[in-house]
Amino acid sequence: MTVRTCLPDAPGLVVHRLPLPQCCPVSGNPLPGSTLTMAYLPKDRVFPVEWLESLIREYQGGHASRNIRNMEEMVQDLAIRAAENTGVRVRVRADLKINPPQGGTVQDLLMTARARP
Repeated sequence: MTVRTCLPDAPGLVVHRLPLPQCCPVSGNPLPGSTLTMAYLPKDRVFPVEWLESLIREYQGGHASRNIRNMEEMVQDLAIRAAENTGVRVRVRADLKINPPQGGTVQDLLMTARARP
């Protein structure tokens, strides 16, 4: 895939928002209704929209090659990867509906991570 460019002289804010699929084969977390939002101020290139969905799919079942096994680490890792690809600071926020691993009531969990290149 090709990284898309943008006009560096026209400041803007790019925000990607998409639903999160269930990633954990044991707990089924995150539950339907969970979303991920990525935001950044582009400098000279933008993160291709199809890349984010593709990256998220890599974490389904646990990301074996990156040793990522929980939602918090997934959000942090996505922020790092997006910052590396865009060359700017990136903020990733996950609004999660989760079943607690030890049982109990479904909870809303908000996770935010920031990364810079």
